Amino acid sequence: MFDINFIIPIILIVFGLFIYIIVFKKLKPNNQTNNEFELFLKNVKNHMKKNHPKIKIDYSRIDKKKKDETLEEREKIVIESVIAQYFNSPYEKNTQDGIAKEKYWLNYYEKSVSNSKFPSDWPLRKEAALRRDDSSCNRCGQKLTYDEATTTFAKDINKGGGYNLENIIILCSDCNRVLNTSNPKNTMYSLTLNDELMVFIK
Repeated sequence: MFDINFIIPIILIVFGLFIYIIVFKKLKPNNQTNNEFELFLKNVKNHMKKNHPKIKIDYSRIDKKKKDETLEEREKIVIESVIAQYFNSPYEKNTQDGIAKEKYWLNYYEKSVSNSKFPSDWPLRKEAALRRDDSSCNRCGQKLTYDEATTTFAKDINKGGGYNLENIIILCSDCNRVLNTSNPKNTMYSLTLNDELMVFIK
């Protein structure tokens, strides 16, 4: 006959191992998924802080604890929230700083008047405005080269605004599109920022 005092501990050990295996298999993927999600979120935060420092993103608005979506779905929800906040970040086109008068060039004032055509010295004006703004987008703070930079005006040219430096605003291409869009929904989903953030989804 079997010794009951020997069999019961064996049964309990086997049962305990069975429960442990079930729980471990269930928790391990969740823990791994959560770690991957936190790494993804860290990458997104670092990217926005480094490349778009003037845009304040409220990450507390993002539900990080949802369990009914896949990792990729959760990451896409984060990107959608960041893009929406980037797009809707408040900004007003205001008169900008000028530069020291001794740095103005010949015919600067004459060619600053409002005109439907850009003045012949427009490249000089754009370069001066870019240097004034520390080579960064006035709205989001992204660092820009001369070729990457786009411009808009504090007072539109067709409303009497001129080409004086105080009226020239330096923007990245995304911010320029945000400020001048006639189709917000399409613009939001076609921003370069979407592609920049999607690379963090593995």
